[in-house]
Amino acid sequence: MSTDRNALVRNLRCFNRFYTGLIGLLDETLTHSAYTLTEARVLFELGRRSGHIAAAPDGKTGFLARAFQVDFAPAASDVARELQLEPAYVTRILRKFAAAGLTEMRVGPDAVGRRILSLTARGQAALAALQSAADRDLARLTSNLDDEEAAELSNMLARVRDLLGGVPASERREIG
Repeated sequence: MSTDRNALVRNLRCFNRFYTGLIGLLDETLTHSAYTLTEARVLFELGRRSGHIAAAPDGKTGFLARAFQVDFAPAASDVARELQLEPAYVTRILRKFAAAGLTEMRVGPDAVGRRILSLTARGQAALAALQSAADRDLARLTSNLDDEEAAELSNMLARVRDLLGGVPASERREIG
């Protein structure tokens, strides 16, 4: 059986428009927080990783100079690659986070003087609040589903991830 790929593309685009509107991704901020969707994605990514190697200190500048002139390039490149964003844009977000006290630089455990970018307690609290709000929004979105419908939706979402995630057909898990 031949599939109309143009119809598939139309259906995917239609679903994307439906879903982004449904969960509020077109709103100015994510879950009515202080963060844009992209900022929230960067915060989620920083929280997902234990820390990013960000820069080797030059030893010639003082603490304040290093705090405000931090080289975020390696961390920004990693996050940008993961989220498919421009590194310069991610760098601006990381600087904003640092100024707001959401991230910090600390000496890495390898004793070579490398510094690691990580979330501060304030950053972890901001991330936890975002995650909690997102969970509440999704729970509210699915609250009218009965158990069978919820399981069916969960299986469908897993199937979509399997189909579009690049997993070879031979390695895809069976969904019953």
